[in-house]
Amino acid sequence: MLKIKCILAFSFVLLAAFIFLENSLMRTTMPNGFVSSAQTLSGKDLFKNSCARCHGDTGTGGKGPNLTTEKKQAKWKDSDEKLVNKITKGGFGMPKFGKTLKPEEIKAIAAYVRTLKS
Repeated sequence: MLKIKCILAFSFVLLAAFIFLENSLMRTTMPNGFVSSAQTLSGKDLFKNSCARCHGDTGTGGKGPNLTTEKKQAKWKDSDEKLVNKITKGGFGMPKFGKTLKPEEIKAIAAYVRTLKS
């Protein structure tokens, strides 16, 4: 009976160590301070899920404006603040995403949009 209890205790400790190690390996701190994990969607994925229906898969427009032009990119070249505000609050036909997306998801989309080129 003691041998079974020891095996069970060892198995539990081993399982807990595995879960802790797996979780810490799957999480990565990004240069911008965000913590990412295998379950977290990238800015590109979030853009495709939330923005592409209006702006197109590559941001070149459709129902919504083309986000890849030099003129558009110049608006937010120095900071994500204007993009984050626009994505959060919407306006001029664009829906607001402040209640449906987390702040870090909105920031990830903004960072991705700044990488788009025509």
